Amino acid sequence: MRSGSVARYSASVAAEDKTISSYPHASSQRLLFLDNLRVFLTALVVCHHSAIAFGAAGGWYYRIPPPPGSLAPLLLTIFAGINQAFFMSLFFAIAGYVTPASYDTKGPASYLRDRLMRLGIPLLFYFFVLNPFVVYLARRFEGRAPEGFLAFVSEDYLHRCGTGPLWFVLALLLFGAAYAALRVLSRREHERTGTRPLPNNAKVLGFVISIGLVAFAVRMVFPTGWGILGLQLGFFPLYVPMFVFGVFAHGNGWLQDLGRAQADLWFRAALVAIVAMPAIILLGGGLSGSADAFNGGATWQALVYAMWEPVVCVGISMKLVWLFRERFAAQGKIARRLAPSAYTAYIVHPVFVICGTALLSALPLGPLLQFLALGSLAVVSSFAVADAIRRAPGLDRIL
Repeated sequence: MRSGSVARYSASVAAEDKTISSYPHASSQRLLFLDNLRVFLTALVVCHHSAIAFGAAGGWYYRIPPPPGSLAPLLLTIFAGINQAFFMSLFFAIAGYVTPASYDTKGPASYLRDRLMRLGIPLLFYFFVLNPFVVYLARRFEGRAPEGFLAFVSEDYLHRCGTGPLWFVLALLLFGAAYAALRVLSRREHERTGTRPLPNNAKVLGFVISIGLVAFAVRMVFPTGWGILGLQLGFFPLYVPMFVFGVFAHGNGWLQDLGRAQADLWFRAALVAIVAMPAIILLGGGLSGSADAFNGGATWQALVYAMWEPVVCVGISMKLVWLFRERFAAQGKIARRLAPSAYTAYIVHPVFVICGTALLSALPLGPLLQFLALGSLAVVSSFAVADAIRRAPGLDRIL
């Protein structure tokens, strides 16, 4: 593999590693599809939070209630629900994919130091500085913080701190530490490669059913919406296996071996589940006082949601991997600028979503048009500012 290709790819996965040296079964050109996929997923995160800002179900810093009788809550909740089913899980799969080569290149001590620098420093900055700032912005726009920023945060500083969207970075730190511990305990110096064929459809079905049942059981105790430091444990029955999938996919070439027929089959299954989603939401009271029944507990809504989610996750993830590998495996000038900035855009996007929400809420537009405008504005702003931040002296070593 050409060293220039490795450098370009490793820059795009700065949150994971910048010195990836080998990717079994992958050509240097095809590695670029993961760059492009990460940019797409980051933009989708921004749009996801934009949807919540204007009516979708979910937690966010600053929300504008839609007018009574509007279809926006249902439509935006469907959009957000589909995203929630797959986009963070696919992020974890990509993170797992880049982990073995990073560990093999650096060794346990250097690998963990690198993770602490590239993930730990941004996490601490967001927790203690950026999260209090975005909370202040939200409260200011709500008219609940007439004082200045310093006066606001000094009142109850620790309660203004938080992980926000960087719960994902905290989870990556924990997953990376767990991977390193397993490698040390197993005394395996190099990743095991080429020992497992791509799972067939029967195994994928078993994967989907198992995850759904485990998620249903876990959510009996830890319903979705409840978390520690932003880690919603009710979603981790899907996040953990997807990270593990990424680890195995790297050593066995699964991303390259995935065929169109298998991807299309599971994507069709996901589409069936998505088409059924509005009826599930309405019948289960998802837009009324029964919405909590989907979050967990011994309810049919919780069981259906727990089984629905991995079907959508597997189907959309397979299709996106195949599509980006086959159709978006090259980069032009714009893509080469966007890819290295995806991690930083993810970190700073709450500022632009909140400010954009306040700006657009003053315009005479319906919530759906406000959502479309906010998503576009926040994506462009986040990536543009991220590109400038990342180029600052010294920050390119972290971001």
